[in-house]
Amino acid sequence: MPGTVPRRNNLTLIRLILALIVLAKHCMDSSVSPAFLGVKGLFDSQDAVCLFFFISGLLVTASYERSPTLKDYAVKRLVRIFPLYLVAVIGAALILCLASTLPAARYFTEPAFWKYLFWNCLTLNFMQRTLPGVFEGNPFNSSVNDPLWTVKTELFFYACLPLICFVAGKIRGRGGKNLFLAALYVSSFIYRYLCRKLSVVLGLPFLFPLAMEAPGYIGAFVLGMLCFFNFGILERLLPSRVSFVCFAGSLTLVILSDMGLVPRIPDSIKYLLLSFICFYVAFSFRFLNGLSQMPDCSYAIYLFHYPLLQWLISRGLFIASPWLSLCLCAALSFAIALAASLLESRLRAAIGSRAFGRGT
Repeated sequence: MPGTVPRRNNLTLIRLILALIVLAKHCMDSSVSPAFLGVKGLFDSQDAVCLFFFISGLLVTASYERSPTLKDYAVKRLVRIFPLYLVAVIGAALILCLASTLPAARYFTEPAFWKYLFWNCLTLNFMQRTLPGVFEGNPFNSSVNDPLWTVKTELFFYACLPLICFVAGKIRGRGGKNLFLAALYVSSFIYRYLCRKLSVVLGLPFLFPLAMEAPGYIGAFVLGMLCFFNFGILERLLPSRVSFVCFAGSLTLVILSDMGLVPRIPDSIKYLLLSFICFYVAFSFRFLNGLSQMPDCSYAIYLFHYPLLQWLISRGLFIASPWLSLCLCAALSFAIALAASLLESRLRAAIGSRAFGRGT
């Protein structure tokens, strides 16, 4: 039987830090400011997204195991994702009419406005990333909310999880189940390799970006599932000196690699190291538990920061003061996200629905 994830952990704090890393990286890339050139390499949004998926695999598997029916699980997942997501999509589309170069009457009648609403509400933001007359002069791109691509990936994982658990349940023995999940992990990187290789061999460039779509990231999610199903064993190993040495070594190696002081670590290895670091900090650093009792606003920060960032760039703030603008973007994003999360929590309490499980 799988273990249970203790409620006293540092996952909320870790997710907040990851959301701020993504925000900082987007500020540095989208502003195209030379002030950030010396530190850009220290902020890897892809690694942060990998850890988001790892934590999701751990917590959502726990949520699935607690759910009495598949319908109950599905409702939990949809309610967890869509209320804030739709607020981010529809709210940006309405408010950004004030940032458009077009008059309001034309803005709301442009086909691009309705395409944006339609495709983004379906989580297919790659179909329409921009709004008419909005952020057209920004140096990096005119996208309204690029980070939304991960939402459809997360939904893909949610849909796959019951099937993965069903197949794993048919396999006898813990070792067999672990081998099955490990095979899925390896398959994720095989998929990445084939997409990139075939794009070159067959001359089909559209295959290359497909390497980083949902199948290419499911390995990180599966690592979270592996940790859940072996949680009891891992929890007993954490207090050992060997675990601490592995943690310190993994952290040092990742930092040195990101700084370019040692060769780049292949993603298939790096995800393992990052996931172990995350798991160790989440369940060993108990002195941080008090900080993790804050409202979980990481998802809201992730959803709301990019339109705000693009607006600050369009107003020229990053040209005038890059670092102050980054701090301002982080502070405003946190304030908006905290308010949204608190309102969502009150809505959960008012409805009293089991669909709103904390931390899942």
